[in-house]
Amino acid sequence: MTDLLLKGGEVLDPSQNLRGTFDIAVQDGSISQVAPNIRPGPETRVVDVSGKLVVPGLIDLHTHVYDGVNQTGVKPDLAGVFSGVTTLVDAGSAGCYTFGGFPRFIVPESKTRIFCMLHISRAGLNFQPDLSRREDIDLEETVNVIQANRGLIQGVKIRAVGPGVPRMGIEMVELAKQAANDGGVRLMVHIGDRFVEEGGPTITQQLLPLLEQGDIITHLFSGNSGNIMGDDGNVLPELLEAQERGVFLDTAHGRQNFSFDVARRALDGGVVPRSISTDLTIPGRLHTVHSMTEMLSRFLALGFSLEDVIRMSTINPASALDMADSLGSLAVGREADISVLEEATGDWVFQDTEGETLRGDKALTPVVTIKSGEVFAADWGPRPWGWLPDTAE
Repeated sequence: MTDLLLKGGEVLDPSQNLRGTFDIAVQDGSISQVAPNIRPGPETRVVDVSGKLVVPGLIDLHTHVYDGVNQTGVKPDLAGVFSGVTTLVDAGSAGCYTFGGFPRFIVPESKTRIFCMLHISRAGLNFQPDLSRREDIDLEETVNVIQANRGLIQGVKIRAVGPGVPRMGIEMVELAKQAANDGGVRLMVHIGDRFVEEGGPTITQQLLPLLEQGDIITHLFSGNSGNIMGDDGNVLPELLEAQERGVFLDTAHGRQNFSFDVARRALDGGVVPRSISTDLTIPGRLHTVHSMTEMLSRFLALGFSLEDVIRMSTINPASALDMADSLGSLAVGREADISVLEEATGDWVFQDTEGETLRGDKALTPVVTIKSGEVFAADWGPRPWGWLPDTAE
């Protein structure tokens, strides 16, 4: 018996090269059928999604949702199911000394699926700077916490920026990589340092050769010092080599780490970003990042196709987590994680973190989210007028 039926939407699932008008039936929390003109049963809940875009549940690979512990942590379901996103990855809000609240308080209270990257700094982001000296790292306890929370913890996170760079140099990344290897997880590295003085030390070029297939570079298009561009204005050869050997490239907009100019030059230089993510925080949601769907809209304005941006927010991040067999797809038998979006046409203007603006004529907004078969309507949105971006004057 079908519990839920989404009727008449435009289904777009890059994992199956599927695009067209289909119904999606859900039974016992799983997708039971994808086909035209499915007939509902007498007790089936029918949701009319005609004229809407129906895609696999969106996955945000870089967020901060340690609500109530870190000052900037967004409520998970506000960033998640009420924003069109079914799966969130917290990117290092907690370290080994502060992680306990995630499995005890955050995950059990959230309808949104949550995974975590464990910060190499023992206190995580509880204060800034997060990593200043060797004593901020407890390598043994970091590995212990990873092993005690397998599944929930998917990697180690390091911000390769701040005062730890001149004091520790590449050792800070080597220690994070050791923790990831010993814990049997991937490493996620934040690049781009907005605090470094002009000509000051950065370690991006040194750290890239340390990364292996499955490790993640985040803030790929940062305009700050220590980004992926060399002094000659071209993409660092080490970045292209890392891309070639399977290092995963995540864009993570954030409050200070996205440049349209760097994005254009990187794309022209052969860089292929794998995922779109937000780096969502409370101030970011209010002032810069706003939502996952707005990040997708920015990439549409950069020239990516609709299929590109859905791939980069569904099956690609699922692959980054080695979960392409369970997430990021509308395949029959999968858990029913589905995002229903609306595409609006207008004259939109987007601003990066460097102050540059970009015009676009398409904007995506969330309508309904299905997580494990449960239906959630989108909330009002982060802007006074809702979800849509700024309009051009």
